[in-house]
Amino acid sequence: MTTLDALIDGLSDDTLTTSNALRKFLVVGKRLKSEAIIDWVNGELNGLSGVDLDNYPIYRGPLQVPVQALFTGPFGAWQKHLISEDDVPDESNFRHVWFNCWFDESLAELEQLALAEGTLSKPWRFSAVAQFNRWSATGRTISVEMHEVHSVERIVTTAQLRGVIDSVRNKALMLALELQADIPGAGEVNGPTVQDKEVERTVNYHFETNIHGGTNTVGMGENVTQLVNITQGDSDALMLALEKLGLGVDDRTTLGQALEEDGNKPGNAVKDFLAKLGAGAIKIAGAVATPPAIAAVKMAITGFTGVPIP
Repeated sequence: MTTLDALIDGLSDDTLTTSNALRKFLVVGKRLKSEAIIDWVNGELNGLSGVDLDNYPIYRGPLQVPVQALFTGPFGAWQKHLISEDDVPDESNFRHVWFNCWFDESLAELEQLALAEGTLSKPWRFSAVAQFNRWSATGRTISVEMHEVHSVERIVTTAQLRGVIDSVRNKALMLALELQADIPGAGEVNGPTVQDKEVERTVNYHFETNIHGGTNTVGMGENVTQLVNITQGDSDALMLALEKLGLGVDDRTTLGQALEEDGNKPGNAVKDFLAKLGAGAIKIAGAVATPPAIAAVKMAITGFTGVPIP
């Protein structure tokens, strides 16, 4: 049994926790010498504390959640009220930061929290509560007579936590299956590594498609790697990514029309476009597209549609 076989079996076995199963992926990443895989697995196993929110995998946030404020008044009186982001001014990105959740905990911590009964919460920071109080006192948000805001919390269900954990597991399984299909020796002692350019391109393609697919899409040229943030359905971000890859304006328009014709999925019109790109009828930066450039275009389309292209 190969390391990838053992990894796939572990990820397919519900009796093994995701955190335990994922440790074998650290072995695969180390033996492949893939920093992308190593960093991703370490982030999942050790948590993302200190990582910029913009660099979080999409399944770890932002996730919109209910928000509840506790108002306290005289003689021990108190009231709890659900509030929505529409209830507060949208200043300094306040709504985005405080009405969404990001999960920076390690997988093992998330697994433990998911076993809890009822709901969990993530409190607002004191500075955010103080700002909400100021808005409440001046009539810019909801208020309760003779009460002030004592605390505010974001409500998280255990089902949401299990969803995060399942996303990690499913993405890891898909990546392992893709590596097994295209690089059978991946993860073995003295096996292939990303020092081989073809292996590097294959690993990067499958990693970005399966782990970041639909969010952070990387365009790989021969000598440059460009990060472009593509949210599913964001045509402007798609066109920017294609422009950075060197696809001409007329060809970008043609691809946009093909996507529209296919219902924003990689159907026959998109496949025809990619076939022309592969045959050299459509150029990248004025030249016949190389395999990594074609892979980058496919990844950009995947980011836009949310559907991987083989």
